[in-house]
Amino acid sequence: MDGDLFFGGIFLWVLSLLVLILIIRSAIDGSKTSRKMDILIDEVRMLRKEIKDNKHIIDKRA
Repeated sequence: MDGDLFFGGIFLWVLSLLVLILIIRSAIDGSKTSRKMDILIDEVRMLRKEIKDNKHIIDKRA
């Protein structure tokens, strides 16, 4: 009887952990954070390329 209660508790704990993970993942996907991060990374890459191509933009005194 004690073993069944122990394994039942572990099962419920794992199940609740999975539900929590699903809720967190759906919240992250719903906020579109990863898509915004991809846009930001692309913009930084374009800026780096532009700075590399136009070295006269950078003030050497700074």
